[in-house]
Amino acid sequence: MQSTVGIALLGCGTVGGGVAERLLHERDAIQRQTGVRYQLRGIAIRDPHKERPAGIPAELFTRDLQGLIADPQVDLVVECIGGTGEAADAVERALDRGRHLVTANKDLMATQGPRLRALAARRGVALRYEAAVAGAIPVVRALDESLAGEHVEAISGVVNGTCNAILSSMERGASYESALADAQERGYAETDPSNDVQGTDSAHKLAILIQLAFGLAVISPRIRRKGIDRVTADDVTVAGQLGYRIKLIASAARTTTGCRAEVAPLFVPEAHPFARVSGPINAVRIAARDAGELFFTGAGAGRNPSASAVLGDIVAALRAIAERHDLGSRARFARTLYRARAGMQNRSHQLQLAADLSE
Repeated sequence: MQSTVGIALLGCGTVGGGVAERLLHERDAIQRQTGVRYQLRGIAIRDPHKERPAGIPAELFTRDLQGLIADPQVDLVVECIGGTGEAADAVERALDRGRHLVTANKDLMATQGPRLRALAARRGVALRYEAAVAGAIPVVRALDESLAGEHVEAISGVVNGTCNAILSSMERGASYESALADAQERGYAETDPSNDVQGTDSAHKLAILIQLAFGLAVISPRIRRKGIDRVTADDVTVAGQLGYRIKLIASAARTTTGCRAEVAPLFVPEAHPFARVSGPINAVRIAARDAGELFFTGAGAGRNPSASAVLGDIVAALRAIAERHDLGSRARFARTLYRARAGMQNRSHQLQLAADLSE
């Protein structure tokens, strides 16, 4: 195993708490998978009085976020704060200090992703964000790695579990208001659901997918959007009578000058894979020139799916750190060997010169 990698976790809410528990309780399995020893150096939190998961040692918690990022023994920063305020500053500072970074922050990557990826590239560090789009569905990794050499022509999906859960309830006869209240009670919707029901969350996720699929520096404020907040029970009933289901669809297609993108509630034929996705489940379709149509479905949000996606990125980052350590070690060994040989040759030359002068 390599020398110990220090990990700093920023945030210990729903997702961050799940990540912390898995890093602590699954340490042996993760270390066997990666071949890297790691230590959770600290967990930055805002409120020291808020109740935290019982299995996390209290001494790991700190309010000194900047000090944790600056810790010289930290190699990898995991950001689970969310938003574009404090989190944006923390992510930029971490990358600028040469820390590898994993984030679940879709708002940040959708609005500042191109700039942050460029900063990570300049500093020679990894920036991974699988959990920012569609929870546990590995669509970011598929676009960034498996389809990296592919010409993606279009991408679309049901990428907001809150809206899908509401529409599924409305198909069973609920009004929009009662469906929203049920989603909030089940934990699928926030107290203020406007980010979800007005299409903003879906636009954030679509922007990230466009950046990866088409290589365009598109940010979410530039995407046209319409939410489900004006969809009525009558709309859903009429759609069903005509053989359709209403789904909030995020879609983008490549054009000769860039791409066209939109988020809107659409009539989807009942036979289409998107129509069969119910509750908080997400689905993504990728249309590629050579690979053809690819469909991804799975849990799009929640503590466990999101924590799983973050942990997958952490494992990938640890493996990358191990590979770089190996390459660095080999390079150092090669330099040492070269210098030793050069020294031996120089010493041999000196001895030969001394012998010649003594004759």
